[in-house]
Amino acid sequence: MIGSGLKFAALWGWLAAVLIAACAVPALAQQDTNQPGNRILEFPNLGPIPGGMEPSFGPGPGAFEANNLSVPSGGVIGGTRRTGRIPRTGHGTRSGLRSAATSARGMQVPENLPAPNPGRQLAISTTVFDRTLADDAGPAGGLSLDAAIEQMIEANLDVQALRQELTQADADILTAGLRTNPLIYLDSQFIPYGTFNDATPGGPTQYDLNITYPLDVSQKRQARTVVARLARTALEAQFQDVVRRQIDNVYRAFVSLQSARIDLRATQAAVRREETMVDDLRRATGAPGKDAAAQEKDRETLEHLSFALDRLRGVAAEAQEAYEDAQESLALLLNISPEETAALEPQGALRNSSPAPPELEELVRIAQNCRPDIRAARLGVSRANAEVGLQRANRFDDVYVFYDPITVQDNGPIHRPDSRSWAVGVTFALPIYNRNQGNIARAQSNVQQTRGELSSLERRAVSEVRLAEREFQYSKRSLERIETLILPQADTALKRASAEFASGDIDPDAYQDRLEEAAAVAQNHREAVVRHRRSMLDLNTAVGLRLLP
Repeated sequence: MIGSGLKFAALWGWLAAVLIAACAVPALAQQDTNQPGNRILEFPNLGPIPGGMEPSFGPGPGAFEANNLSVPSGGVIGGTRRTGRIPRTGHGTRSGLRSAATSARGMQVPENLPAPNPGRQLAISTTVFDRTLADDAGPAGGLSLDAAIEQMIEANLDVQALRQELTQADADILTAGLRTNPLIYLDSQFIPYGTFNDATPGGPTQYDLNITYPLDVSQKRQARTVVARLARTALEAQFQDVVRRQIDNVYRAFVSLQSARIDLRATQAAVRREETMVDDLRRATGAPGKDAAAQEKDRETLEHLSFALDRLRGVAAEAQEAYEDAQESLALLLNISPEETAALEPQGALRNSSPAPPELEELVRIAQNCRPDIRAARLGVSRANAEVGLQRANRFDDVYVFYDPITVQDNGPIHRPDSRSWAVGVTFALPIYNRNQGNIARAQSNVQQTRGELSSLERRAVSEVRLAEREFQYSKRSLERIETLILPQADTALKRASAEFASGDIDPDAYQDRLEEAAAVAQNHREAVVRHRRSMLDLNTAVGLRLLP
């Protein structure tokens, strides 16, 4: 028995040495051991936990989750249970379409800061209509739109965080391609309670070393890898759509900053004009040679203009606040520090002459070929088809080849040499009951669902392009009508009112009314310029390509 114990201990020691050597080598394969439990109870889902390993974007296009209640899942990729439909699309030009798009599935970015409120309670204007405000290119060292887009792509914290999803998708590809680990089993049989003898014959005691190697005969690993690669490709397209929508946010924030800047300049010019008028009137009021009635009239006029000046200063303060708010919104997108935000100034004129965009049919074709959300949905169809192939491969379990390289029978008790032998065998499941029929049917239905989502997204993209192109044309005609018809008439009326006020033909109240009417026209002109500029950039977003500068 002492010899038997030594042999048994030696065999255990040999096995331990093999395991230690195997652990010292870098792992070449690994098996996913996540086993879903019985999903009988449904619990409220509050979304992905911050820091968890679930994708932050939700399930990608064509994602599929096998509905296994008690059977281990055969797939690695597929995401969580479907909670939405198509990826979130870009901003349209109408709020209804935009709200429908933003409720869809896809990569999500945090909401932007609220748009700055211009805060204009009183229309303002300069002495004459200053049309050069819309053509003002800003300071030479300011930030251009192109530079703002580049900085957003490089420095935006939301984009940087979402870019890590691509790295995680690469890790999913690695996980999907890992092989199942082989098994090593060591046992001892025919160990007597005491000793074997003629009265209680048995034995001899046997020591076995078994190696079991799984064979993936249905190529589940290859199917998992295909699904993972397609998921990564679709995820990359989704990420590009996030960048597209963030560029649209930069468009809006940049134009808001430009608009706030010209509003601020207009209010400052109006304040300076009103201050000049008040100063001139004060000097004229104290001039010698005027009778009491004239001086009283000058005092009334001065009081009226001083009141108007106070109101203009209040409007200028609100315009300054709106400009600082616009700086804050753009600085957040560009990840500019609060210390540098105050120095942020836009470079480039709001009025941007450019060649006419292509015809509507060509714009629709460009959008269908260039928009990354449509490309992601099309890749989702391919992924859904790959999921069908994966579920079909999961019909068959691995075949386990059993190999016993050495079996030692201890013949020491009968004083005979130990005998050695080997064994081989195969273990496989009979596909009688469970051939993954339900998940195959579910995956096939998922293909049809994903195709329907693609059709819906393509139709929605066409509507977005049509709305954006329509807004571009209407805003262009509106701006041309103001500049060709309304502004010349307003210029003439303002010059006539100024001459009448200088000659004393109209009182200050009437002149102030004329100024506010002229200021309303000037403000409408600036808003028309801003509207048309926004429509140009919205058209770029709708087609997914920078067609207009």
